This record gives sequence, structure tokens and C-alpha cells, in this order.
Amino acid sequence: MTLRRRDFLNGLMVFGLSPAIMAKQFSERPKNPHEVWFSAQGTRSQGYGFAALTDETHLMKGHSSFRGHGSALHPLKPGSVILFARRPGREALEINLKTGAVEKRFEAAENRHFYGHGCFSEDGKWLFTTEADLTGNIGKIGIRDALTYQQIGEYESYGIGPHEMKLMPDGKSFVIANGGMLTRPESGRKVLNLDTMNSHLTYVDALTGQKVDEFHVPEAKASIRHLDVAKDGTVAIAMQVQRKAMSSSDIVPLGAIQKPGHSLRLLKEPAGILSSMNDYMGSVAINNRSRIAGFTSPRGDVVAFWHLDDERFAGYYRLNDVCGLTVSEDESHFIVSNSFGSVRQLDGETLRENKAKRQKFAGVAWDNHMISASI
Repeated sequence: MTLRRRDFLNGLMVFGLSPAIMAKQFSERPKNPHEVWFSAQGTRSQGYGFAALTDETHLMKGHSSFRGHGSALHPLKPGSVILFARRPGREALEINLKTGAVEKRFEAAENRHFYGHGCFSEDGKWLFTTEADLTGNIGKIGIRDALTYQQIGEYESYGIGPHEMKLMPDGKSFVIANGGMLTRPESGRKVLNLDTMNSHLTYVDALTGQKVDEFHVPEAKASIRHLDVAKDGTVAIAMQVQRKAMSSSDIVPLGAIQKPGHSLRLLKEPAGILSSMNDYMGSVAINNRSRIAGFTSPRGDVVAFWHLDDERFAGYYRLNDVCGLTVSEDESHFIVSNSFGSVRQLDGETLRENKAKRQKFAGVAWDNHMISASI
């Protein structure tokens, strides 16, 4: 199902918020907001769900029928978040962060599955999701009404295996991590196109669905999986290398920075940290105040940081099976989590841990990604 341009133009307002929407959002902002850190959590044996940590102390948990992955805050529903199923799941939930209640549940269209990520249009009226077209074995971007979650169309992702996507600061385009790896539900996590995989960072016009630009990394077997976008449009990307498809044993850079109007630049140093990551970065988050990007590696038990503006290495932090990463609402700290229930806070400038804030929650296995919100 392809979206008819006329229908989309009649409803989509990606170029700015209307006065009515701005007034609605302002009136619904909480007078005394609480900061929440939200993530999918759980294990196969104990069951999957989600958890939210409010004001660093109160833990709220809920159940889902699938393993969640990434999430997106709803621009028009303060305190609501969408949780997407991990590949090749087909479900997604709207969750109330104040109560933990599942408000709505929706599924991918026939012959589609989610890749675990999505984003909203600038006005909050449309939800875009990264998906697989199982008929054509190509990537799609699903387009849904953000209130009913009814699918109204789709775009091409211009690649295979689109994973994380984000709306750019101009509100007119989004950036997609086309991972390049072909998988199918019946063959599990097996990559079916190792010889021909083609990963790239792709920019798409949010109004027309046309490709705007595309960037490749030098190593063909490096799959771009996750990304974050700074306020000035700088994009930080995290990759995962398919080592078994390579003939070389050389260390491959796993992170890169792409600035508006410039080519993509790899984060090549230090070699020791890159080697310890075992070809795998999990999450990436940008602190706009310090202009530092953080990258987690659960395989390497490390979070590594680089400066956005000159790609200098800023430091690292060791934590067993660390993957979740976000930035506090005031951008004073990076927040990291792991599958053993730990939550740590690292100063956004110095990257030193505030050990007085160290926490561990029994029975919580934080999953791959974490986001922060005010409710």
C-alpha cells in the first residue's frame, strides 16, 4: 500500500506546528514535571515487558506480549510512549508513563514486520516506522495516523533492513539507518545476503518520500544500526560488523559522525577501545550541551564517548552487558543501563560516574535502548 500524495498533503504538517497544536501542547505540560527513564525489559524465561524509573527512585513495570526494542515519545500525548517490537515482531504499544497502562496496541500490516524503531512527524499527527516488506525483501517506512495508529501508506526506505530512524531538526526530513542485512522470520537472525549486503545512511523527504541523500561507510560488512541527531543536524551512527563475512581481521571503526553538508567521518581511535567492542555497538545518544556522543557495546562491556565537533575520543566507562543509553532532561548526565538491572549516571561533561546515584533493581533486565522524558 503506497500513500497517495494528495491524501498526505491534505493532512500532513511536517513544516511546523499550528498555533492550535502549540497551545494544546503548552496547556498539557505538567506544572511539576517528573523525569522518567523508560526502556523495554525482561528475559525469555521471565517474560518480556517494560519499565520506567521515575525521579530516580520509583520503578514502574508492565507486561507486553513481545520483546520490545526502541521507543518514541508521543508529541501530542504528554506522558505517552510507543514501544516497538524487536525484529521480526509485528506489535507495538502505546503506554501511559504515569500509570503504566497499555492504552493501545497495533500491528504491522500483512507481509510486514517492525524493525524496532520509529519517529513522529513534527506536528505529532503521523507516526513513521521502519519495517520489512516480506514479499519484496526490501525496506519500507510505514505511515500511520498517530491517534488511531491506522496505516495510511508507506514510503521506500531505499535499502534493506532499515533500523533506527529519526526526524531531522528542520522537521522536513528524516534520517534512516539502512542496515543492509536481509533476514526473514522463518530463518531467525540468520543474515541471508552477507555477500551482497549494502548498508547506508539515508535521508528522505518526510513530505514526498523521495530520497534526499545517501552516505556509505568504507567497510561493506559494517551494518549501520542505530543513530542519534544533534540539534544542529549532526548525526552520530553506531554500527555492527559481520565479521564472518570478512576476509580481513583488521579492526573496523564502529562509530561515525555525519555533519550537514559534509561527508561521513569514522571514529577511528583509540584502537584498544574499538577492539574491545567485539565488532558491536548497541546504542548511541548525543548530549547537545557538551557536544559529546556516547556509544554502548554490550559485547565489550563498555560505553565510549567522542566529541562531535572534532571526533576526538572523550573517554569510556566499563559496565557488564551495558546497552541502554540516554541523556537526562537537563543534559547534565548520560544515563546507562544493563541487563542486570543496573542504572548509572555519568557527568555529561567529565564522564565521571556519580556513584551516590548508583542503582540496581532486582528482577529487571533492561533491554537495548532507554529514553528520557518529563511527565
